[in-house]
Amino acid sequence: MTKVLLQVLIAVGVLSSVSLLTVNAFAENAGCGRDCEAPTLGVLDDGLRVVENGLTINSRSINVEGQIQSIPTTTFNTGDTVKIRLVVYENSGVSALRHTALSISDYADDKHRSDLATVSFDQNFLGTKTTVVTDHDGYLGGATAKATELNEFSTLVEFSFKVMRPFETSAVIVESWDANLSSRTNVFLNAVRADGDPIVEKAPIRPANIVPAPLKQVKAGVEPEQVECREGFELVIRSVTGAPACVYPFTAEILRNWDMVADN
Repeated sequence: MTKVLLQVLIAVGVLSSVSLLTVNAFAENAGCGRDCEAPTLGVLDDGLRVVENGLTINSRSINVEGQIQSIPTTTFNTGDTVKIRLVVYENSGVSALRHTALSISDYADDKHRSDLATVSFDQNFLGTKTTVVTDHDGYLGGATAKATELNEFSTLVEFSFKVMRPFETSAVIVESWDANLSSRTNVFLNAVRADGDPIVEKAPIRPANIVPAPLKQVKAGVEPEQVECREGFELVIRSVTGAPACVYPFTAEILRNWDMVADN
């Protein structure tokens, strides 16, 4: 009888330990919530597919499988208007998507990468959306980025541009991050090329719009909250000194998270 009772007590103890471990493991995973996953064009870290045809180049749609994949080459001619669509899934919700950039790149590996041009969509915590184009050699003309909410978690980011210069077969690289700075990079090898002669367009002559530095504006009598920033920059007010500064939208959000600048 004593032996049977001892076996029962041991069994109860083992079951209790297993139950406690299960509860603790569940609590740890639950604490992660939705914040541990980077934005994706296809599958989550556990392999679950949440997006079909996450990349579309003109009319050709691609299922995104992993970080690096080869896809059929789409050939453009100079003068063509190109539309590239991305479906970006962010499991903290569409408002948590902060940055999605599309680059055309001469890519061998992460250490040997030379971007020809980059167009990025940015969204700050207030929901303000901006587009930044980096194209020093003029490969793209009239580049734009437009974001449309598809559902609670998915955003359609549409890039459009005119091909101005030819380029050899190149990779398309997509980089995204969210409000928690969780980031993901997708490299699509041999994705695009452009043939034809360069297009030279005469830019209309416009009067120069030179924006003085923030402190220079303040010295001229402008209130810190009324300081003007150059296009693509955001005004912030330092919490300690009250001095204005013009920074990139993403930098502004980091400074707010650190309480280094006042909330607008």
